[in-house]
Amino acid sequence: MNDRDPSHVLAELRAVGEELRGIFADERHAIGKLDYATLEALTEQKRVAGDRLAALCNAAPAALGRDIKQLLHTVNAEARATAMLAAIANDAVRALLGIEPVGYDRRARQLTTTKRPLIAAY
Repeated sequence: MNDRDPSHVLAELRAVGEELRGIFADERHAIGKLDYATLEALTEQKRVAGDRLAALCNAAPAALGRDIKQLLHTVNAEARATAMLAAIANDAVRALLGIEPVGYDRRARQLTTTKRPLIAAY
């Protein structure tokens, strides 16, 4: 059992949770701009913050179980929103390139076809 002050542990957990939420917000902004370099940098930040959050959760007193569950639910909602935006951006880029889904193979891998790409002048 952990002998650390539960309020201090909870404050640390919330700080890391807020850090992750900020990273997810930055990631959504980078996805919107199709900024690959920023996305790569944020991936490492997200991994480090996720590892810290996992370590804090594992070391937290059992009395914080409900608070931890609520915090993880909030972080998970941010992660899902980011994943949905990434999927939409991926579909939009694929459509712009003329790559369209046509079905699935026996292993449930998506099959695609390539149509003539849209040539746009700016």
